[in-house]
Amino acid sequence: MRLGIFGSCVTRDLFEHPALRPALARYASRSSLISAVAEPVALDPASVRLDSAFQRRCVVEDFAKSFLAALADDRLDWLVVDLIDERFDVLRTPRSFVTCSSAYTSAGLEADHDFDRVRRLTGEARGLVEAAARTFARRVTEVLAPDRVIVHRARWLPRYRDERGAVRDFPADRADYAAHHNAALDHAYDVLERELGGKAATISLDGGHLADARHRWGLEPYHYEPAYNADAAQRLRALVDL
Repeated sequence: MRLGIFGSCVTRDLFEHPALRPALARYASRSSLISAVAEPVALDPASVRLDSAFQRRCVVEDFAKSFLAALADDRLDWLVVDLIDERFDVLRTPRSFVTCSSAYTSAGLEADHDFDRVRRLTGEARGLVEAAARTFARRVTEVLAPDRVIVHRARWLPRYRDERGAVRDFPADRADYAAHHNAALDHAYDVLERELGGKAATISLDGGHLADARHRWGLEPYHYEPAYNADAAQRLRALVDL
């Protein structure tokens, strides 16, 4: 069994389950759909000055647009997609787009490039995501049947469990920002599922789960508590029969 991820840590965390970990054959992260379906952009890998080999790879692959290009060679049985990385702005190059991810910023590449920024939660970003979802679905289904795609409808959560185990609300401004992102995410997931012909399976958990202040990557509305990951991993295992 070979599974791939196009998404973020919210899906990668599910593969910490011992039944899923050996099946992970490909993980592409820190890329927007808008960037993933665009034309490759030249980049000297040596210019990506990051200590993390994983983050360097994410930036290089985002510029190279290598995920879709290599999909046929990956021989995946299933592809899991989440859109949490649609939180990043994208940068318009003369003929393409790249993702202004945290890794891109940490590498200092903004000083090296004079690209135009497309802000999230704007009409322009919404239109670009819609168009990219159509192209992404078409290119994926040239390789995988749509019923072999799993859409993990991950969202930003309004509450979290703190270091002492107490349940807390995110501050009002943060919760409002999360609600706007969730509206954009819900629309993007709907478009992607529609372009997959309504045949993709989904992982969509109820609203009872929490973010986690003790998450290894820190407190964010999309860094989930272990109970979320356990429930989502169980759903994933049932879908792929692992």
